[in-house]
Amino acid sequence: MLHLDLVDLRLFLHVVEAGSITGGAARSHLALPSASARIRGMERRAGLALLERGRRGVSPTPAGRASPTMRASCCSRCGSCRGNWPATRRA
Repeated sequence: MLHLDLVDLRLFLHVVEAGSITGGAARSHLALPSASARIRGMERRAGLALLERGRRGVSPTPAGRASPTMRASCCSRCGSCRGNWPATRRA
């Protein structure tokens, strides 16, 4: 089973939406080398390519296209959970 953190999940969605790792990195507020390393790490853990790299950007492979709605829903749910945390004050 592939385990992703929320940063990886959002990065992947941003890369696919932007059509490039550079664009996805910018949308995720990550440096390009960090974003590239995270994508490679996801692919290594999955044991397969998630993105098809070409001269004009990237596109998801069949494995990368699997259940994009579920990934987007997960990001949305996690984002809405942040707003539900009670405000706390540090002592």
